[in-house]
Amino acid sequence: MTCRPATVSSATRRGPSATSGSFKRTAVFWLVSAVVVANVIRFAECRVLHEQPLEKSDYPNDGPDGSEDDDLESSVEEDDKETVVPAIITTGLTFDVSEGTTVNLPCKVPEKVANEFALLWINGTKSIMTDTSSSTTDPRVKAGTPAPKGSGFVENTLVIELVTRWDSGSYTCKMTSEPPVKITHTLRVTHPAKILSVQATGGVKSQQNASVVKKITLKQGDPVQLVCNVAGYPEPTVQWTKRAKYNQQQVNAAEQSSGLESSTAPATVVVSNTNEVRIETVSAYRDAGYYECTAHNAASVVTVSEDGTSANSARSGIELEIDYQPNVMVPRPVVNTGETYPAVLTCTVNSFPKPKVSWEKEMIAADNSSSWKQLVNDASNGRYEFIRQMNAAVAAGNGSAVPAGTNYILKVKRVESSQDFGRYRCIAENRVGSTYSELITLTGSPARPQMSYVQVKAVTPELGWIVDSSSPLAEYQLQYKQQQDSQASWTDVRPQPQVVEPSSSAGDERRYTMSYTFGEGQHNQQQAGEPALVPPTLQHGITYVARLRAKNNYGWSDWSSEVVFSGGMDEEQDANEIAQQNGQRKDDQVLKSSVGSSGVSQYCTATTTVALTVTAMVAAFIC
Repeated sequence: MTCRPATVSSATRRGPSATSGSFKRTAVFWLVSAVVVANVIRFAECRVLHEQPLEKSDYPNDGPDGSEDDDLESSVEEDDKETVVPAIITTGLTFDVSEGTTVNLPCKVPEKVANEFALLWINGTKSIMTDTSSSTTDPRVKAGTPAPKGSGFVENTLVIELVTRWDSGSYTCKMTSEPPVKITHTLRVTHPAKILSVQATGGVKSQQNASVVKKITLKQGDPVQLVCNVAGYPEPTVQWTKRAKYNQQQVNAAEQSSGLESSTAPATVVVSNTNEVRIETVSAYRDAGYYECTAHNAASVVTVSEDGTSANSARSGIELEIDYQPNVMVPRPVVNTGETYPAVLTCTVNSFPKPKVSWEKEMIAADNSSSWKQLVNDASNGRYEFIRQMNAAVAAGNGSAVPAGTNYILKVKRVESSQDFGRYRCIAENRVGSTYSELITLTGSPARPQMSYVQVKAVTPELGWIVDSSSPLAEYQLQYKQQQDSQASWTDVRPQPQVVEPSSSAGDERRYTMSYTFGEGQHNQQQAGEPALVPPTLQHGITYVARLRAKNNYGWSDWSSEVVFSGGMDEEQDANEIAQQNGQRKDDQVLKSSVGSSGVSQYCTATTTVALTVTAMVAAFIC
């Protein structure tokens, strides 16, 4: 299309009509020009967009004569280089294998990547293989079988034959790219639990190993720490047990004497479910013994011992010995005997290490001053005999238990009053210290009377005792009072109790039986020559206590324990017997006294009131 510029004539310029026509032609010209320019711009943009992709690659229809054939080859090579991205197809894994087996650790990569970069196998911090070349002298470490040709991959597998527990750890496959690409496998070799060592810290030496020393010695109050070092996979379960050196009776008795809380633990107990036992302050009775560490896991092998028992645990232990000062107990603080009779004095001693025990006797001078003389086993006169014997368990004079230990006995073969009666003591000593026993009195006076019974005879209470005496009894003293009264309220009973002495030599000639009945008929109990006294009258429903002592030509015995009994009873009522121990009143040991008709009436009234109250409450609840 050809556009010509408009020609403006003079006629046109001159007239108004011509001027208007010229303006219109000019406007049309510029409108057409704008459309043409817009089309040209659009064509140019389309050309650019169409040719832009071909700037990065050659045209596919270029012929062999084309100048751009070389550009095609170089472009393909550049594309291949850009697609070689470092990558490892395999991911890190965890392998649990048994000892003696073979493990294959994979590290698969694309073949074109393997052609560009080297692959390293690293165990911990040590390189053990580069590509397929081993870097270690261990013949068990090898390269795995290569992948089939044409697969497009390289396996690069690390093979470890006959694995052991020492092969456990991390294995890293690392590519020599920048930055490096790597994966890490974890190898865990299962093997039975094994105890490497048992160590003890504290005591005589700062550290002792049970593989060399099977025993550690401490002093009472020392701290100690036992550690069991173990190996194995899966992680072993570790436990400590203790086989006590002292039996439970000893432990209980020792704890009672020391004020500690008594326990009921068996002889062998579990003391820890970890690999450690820590004791801040050791106690001989509680802590001494054999401590054994056991370790086991799923790989442990079951073994059968000679006695037929099976076990799947590794075991090792250590003996814990605790030195402590001798503990001395006296079963009988008072020993009653008579002239020409033998006498036995006993000290029970617990100690570690074993003590040396000696005996002493108190000597009284003319001015009443005292000193202690050590007794010697003089074979020339044979006056004393020293005996040592193991003690299973005995009862002390107060009824408490004496721990099993060793009895050290002083036997006086033939007692002579002028030389032998008096006070004795034993002394036990070891490397920790020495301990004196409480005093033991050897006397010819009667033994402490023992309560034998409390019963109702007719309608009045009757009390009975037994007294041992090597010499004839010469006198008795019986006292009673109301239970709630003070010690100053004791009242002597006259006449004396009835005494039954040994009737024949076949019986026990040292044992006397005596009894006393409160109430009527007491004139029959009065000793000859004694003035007639009004017998004591007991009040019904009142609780009383009584005590007795006896005397022979060597002196008075100790008072008996207090006997609890009740006042007289009505004839129509029954009586209940009581038992008395150590002067302590117990609900089922008190002899019930008569409450009389008034007491029964009060009881019935109270019972009726309670019944009516309960009935009213139930009725209110229902309503």
